[in-house]
Amino acid sequence: MIQDILFSTRISIITATLLYTSYLDWRYREIDDRIWIISGTLLTILTVLDLTMDWSIDKLFLSLLSIGFSSGLAFAFYFFGLYGGADAKAISVISLGMPIYYSPRGLHPFTGLASLTNGLIFSLTLPLILLAYNIIQMIKGRKIFEGFEHESIIKRIFAVLFGVRLRNAKSRKFWFMMEEEIEGIRRFKFNLFSLELSEIDRDDVWVTPGIPLLIFITAGFLYYIFIGDISHSIIKSILALLNIRIIP
Repeated sequence: MIQDILFSTRISIITATLLYTSYLDWRYREIDDRIWIISGTLLTILTVLDLTMDWSIDKLFLSLLSIGFSSGLAFAFYFFGLYGGADAKAISVISLGMPIYYSPRGLHPFTGLASLTNGLIFSLTLPLILLAYNIIQMIKGRKIFEGFEHESIIKRIFAVLFGVRLRNAKSRKFWFMMEEEIEGIRRFKFNLFSLELSEIDRDDVWVTPGIPLLIFITAGFLYYIFIGDISHSIIKSILALLNIRIIP
């Protein structure tokens, strides 16, 4: 009974923290570190209580392994510039609050790692949304590649997957330039994995939306807790097509 309350409390605190910080990241692109510290400290205390009440050396080992591996990988991504510090801190908070969780659809019980992989997979929906928008624009007759006729087909494909051409681009907050002008010629510029993107200084240009990965990580955590690991479903589907049965 008490463990059920602890479980629900930890899930609630993690969810509230992720939803609130996702809002702050979307609205301001700034998150006070005190939020992570307070939440992480409280969740660590609750996790220690859970480990004390349901003690086993195996559970302790897996919990420490999950926290160390998931947080280490998350901060490695940050140091390599693949995303911002808030994303790494979110994975650490998830790992501290719920180190292990045995989902019926999971490859492993590491909650932080599963939340990260789920979030990364969810983020892949963004190029599909941008592609659909650009296709609709072309169907409407808008010449989105006007001025870029010299660019290759490959670059145009990348453009429609990662950006859009906006007439009122300067009015957009947290969008970034996806083109540059070299000797009077407009060219696509794909710095998609850089945290230092060019601010928009004019209208009618190709831009890419700066949607925080934290939003996808939040969705990834909730999906893992209530449904499961997307990687598990993908791998299981591939194995089923190959008529191979390895994972349950």
